[in-house]
Amino acid sequence: MSDPSVIEVTLCDLDAEALQAVTQVFDRYGRGGAVIEELFDECGEARTCVKTFVGSQETERLRHIEISLELLNRVRVMQQQPPIAPPRLRVLTETDWAEAWKAGYHPFRVGRRLVIKPSWEVYHPLPHERVIEIDPGMAFGSGLHATTRLCLTLLEEHLHRGDTVLDLGSGSGILAIAAARLGAAHVLALDIDPEAVRIARDNVQRNGLESMVLVHYGTIVPDGMLQCESPPAASSSHPSGPERWNIILANLLAATIIELASALARNLLPNGVLIASGMITEQSQEVSAALSAQGLEIVAQRSEDDWVALCARRPSKANLSDDL
Repeated sequence: MSDPSVIEVTLCDLDAEALQAVTQVFDRYGRGGAVIEELFDECGEARTCVKTFVGSQETERLRHIEISLELLNRVRVMQQQPPIAPPRLRVLTETDWAEAWKAGYHPFRVGRRLVIKPSWEVYHPLPHERVIEIDPGMAFGSGLHATTRLCLTLLEEHLHRGDTVLDLGSGSGILAIAAARLGAAHVLALDIDPEAVRIARDNVQRNGLESMVLVHYGTIVPDGMLQCESPPAASSSHPSGPERWNIILANLLAATIIELASALARNLLPNGVLIASGMITEQSQEVSAALSAQGLEIVAQRSEDDWVALCARRPSKANLSDDL
């Protein structure tokens, strides 16, 4: 980083609707986007916090965040919702910043076989366990947030050995790495944040999965095309992979999933599944309707607190009236 220090911007104990709105603000204006974590206090009680980082000299970026939160509060007051408290600002040195996200992060199990561990912790797995070693840095996706856990659980249930997997908005790369650990033959992870791309590539290398997981700067657009390009600092070539996928992972925002519903459906192989999360309970019906309108069948729904994940299957070609 060019700045000698950074400012950590943190909000905690938000309701699900406020958390999603703040996440959008942080994704737009913060360095590396939003980081959503569940931290545990001394009594073992979980607290959900969302944070982002800005350079200590990036006053314009911080001002954008402050104005956006102020406007968000005006809307909430009009809707007779409690206002969001001012964010906590903390100045970190570069060393402090590099260590800040490690607090409260220890090995833990998700589903039946997956164990998530940071690189600085020692863990001795049981024979059936699949260990994912993650250093999330600033990128979303440490496994501590409900949406990540929900996606991991559905992925374990629906992935078959040899499947091809597309991970959109890959963040730290945790879902892509989990797919490879569970037996996927080829995984393409895409993110539009260069910092997330860098961290995900480091995590893929840390897990020794470079031959199976490709991480690139890019996304999918509404017409169904994958747009992939290397960020300025990268030298790797554009990814190549199958035209369609057995599994697509989309831990995004509800509005983004709805906008991309047609594109997601068209990029699935017959009998392929979309695992989508990042939505709250009130939004799940609208997302489900958007996916169903594209010919996808909702085959599973999982929830944790106010967060929801959906699993939608593309029917076999013989059952489709058209090829989407």
